[in-house]
Amino acid sequence: MNHSQQGSRLLRSTKVATALLAASALAITLAACSSRGDSGGSSASASGGHTVTKMAWVGPENETDLGWNQIGLANSKAAADKLKLKYVSVADAGWDNTETVLNQVIQDDGAQFVIAHASGYGVAAKTVAAQTKVPILIQDSGIDPVPGQIAEALVKAEQGGYLAGIAAAMATKVKTVAVVISADDVNWLDMAAGFAEGVYSVDPSITVLFGQISADGYADSAGGKAAVDTVISGGADVVFGMGDGATLGYIQSINEHAGVKYIADLGDVSSALKDQKSLLTTVVWDYTPTYIQAIKDVEDGSFGTKNYDLTVGNSGLYLQDTDNMTDAIKSAVKKATESIDAGTIKPKGAANSGEVKAIIAAKK
Repeated sequence: MNHSQQGSRLLRSTKVATALLAASALAITLAACSSRGDSGGSSASASGGHTVTKMAWVGPENETDLGWNQIGLANSKAAADKLKLKYVSVADAGWDNTETVLNQVIQDDGAQFVIAHASGYGVAAKTVAAQTKVPILIQDSGIDPVPGQIAEALVKAEQGGYLAGIAAAMATKVKTVAVVISADDVNWLDMAAGFAEGVYSVDPSITVLFGQISADGYADSAGGKAAVDTVISGGADVVFGMGDGATLGYIQSINEHAGVKYIADLGDVSSALKDQKSLLTTVVWDYTPTYIQAIKDVEDGSFGTKNYDLTVGNSGLYLQDTDNMTDAIKSAVKKATESIDAGTIKPKGAANSGEVKAIIAAKK
């Protein structure tokens, strides 16, 4: 996600998703467990890589955003648990002292692999990785991989949006749905475009409304509520919202409008919903397999030779199962997932809100 200061396992049960994401509450401070040794230093392996015994996650906010930071914390902790690594997390790191925080988890806490969970952290992460020679996984920062030091986790967000569009089109009773984004975020824009394409793949006569809070309203809860209020007033009975802290405002509006279904993004929003029946689904982003693979690549010496994609084909993106996901919706989503993975369906994405609006207007 383009998170800067400026700007098949296709369907899992709600209980499984909630249980995984609840792990984030335990990940705010140190979580230790290792069968790979206790040293904070790195030891060279025969392949030229380095054994990892401790990993760290650094993010700008905490899990209460019900999205980006929640999922990053939960997935990194899950990866550490699976690999039996020691683990340290720094939530609420903000934006002003990124290099300092990254250096601290390496120099003071002994992390041998670090996840810098915001694209706005990319430049600082590259500097720190070059200085310390500790590999750092960054997020969609537009920075080229550096062998042994830097690689990016990238999301084919338009693919997840396409699946959400299918679900929305099959769930709407009034043939009007909406997508609301919080900011000029590359993943939000791609997902919004993919959403419209998915809706029209089911029924091009459906009206798709588009709302945006501002250029950088990631955490603007009040703006989120106003934006969702607006699209519901425009007739939408299914709303797909992308936001971080703005999500709290989206859900506040949903809670005030009985009968409107909500599609969440990234994380588990169940704790904020007044009526669980309001949740149609969530486009879940699962970084856990990516984190695990990145650590394995550190150990075999190949980290930094490529980036990592989250796709519907590798289960990095999938729709959460809920009571509102009927068998017909599941079947359609499964078929679309297989077609996207095979390349016979290619959601386009968008570079800006103008392109999103053009895709909506085209009704292709």
